[in-house]
Amino acid sequence: MHNKLSSYFGFCVRSGKIVYGVDDIEKQKKSVFLIVYDGALGGSSTRTLLKAQQRLGCPLVVASDGALAELLHKPAVKAVAIKEQHLAKAILSVLEEEPSLATKLKLYGGND
Repeated sequence: MHNKLSSYFGFCVRSGKIVYGVDDIEKQKKSVFLIVYDGALGGSSTRTLLKAQQRLGCPLVVASDGALAELLHKPAVKAVAIKEQHLAKAILSVLEEEPSLATKLKLYGGND
């Protein structure tokens, strides 16, 4: 399942349907279907993402320290937004189906 999740994130990267970083996520006006951020992210940045999540009406996933960078194979990434609805739903379905990943990733609700 971890490979499946990594593949979905890879599809997002290759299709250009991913936004990196808190500042760029905050600038998004629409078409964000999922936000994922690293649990080690600072308090101010976390609050910014929570506000963005409420404004955009999408689910928010908190990954354990380093899990997001591992999935994306990019060590410095702390937050991403998925801009493709089907890939966002696929990522969420993998997270909901796999209990071992559910302990690693915490899901917050959205208006999906």
